[in-house]
Amino acid sequence: MAASRSTSRDSFFRKLLADLRGLSGHERTALAGAATMVVSLVLPWYQSPISNDLVLTGIGAFGWAEGALILVAAAIAVLALQAGGGYVPPRPLREWALFVVGGSWAAVIVLYRIADRPRFTLAGHDEPYDLHYAIFVALAGAVLVVVAGLRMRPRERAKRPTPPD
Repeated sequence: MAASRSTSRDSFFRKLLADLRGLSGHERTALAGAATMVVSLVLPWYQSPISNDLVLTGIGAFGWAEGALILVAAAIAVLALQAGGGYVPPRPLREWALFVVGGSWAAVIVLYRIADRPRFTLAGHDEPYDLHYAIFVALAGAVLVVVAGLRMRPRERAKRPTPPD
């Protein structure tokens, strides 16, 4: 029983390594953007209006938007890894378009969190938090995914067969 679990775990890691090796440069860029969005959640997204030392991370302000950001980043990562393994999305979907839509949606979520900041309440202060650097890191990760998708488009167009005259 333990031997079968060990072999299934080994085969999973072998497949994951093969998928990582099969990634194109643009797929790696999209994967890096998705990882950047997730890692930014543990960094300070907000700082208090009364002290620069009081910060709130994306995880500390966790809500539906941060959960959605994690789901979008996971979907982008799965798509990139599947494409590295040779998966081609069914028509009419295109890999580049899925990256553009996923990155755009992640950017909309981050922009929403920039506009709808949590409130800081302490000793008579009831103001919204100020923005800190990590929320812009998350936005940069989303933009990186969009750029990777847009840079894939000409390559996919070149692969398309030309219609007969």
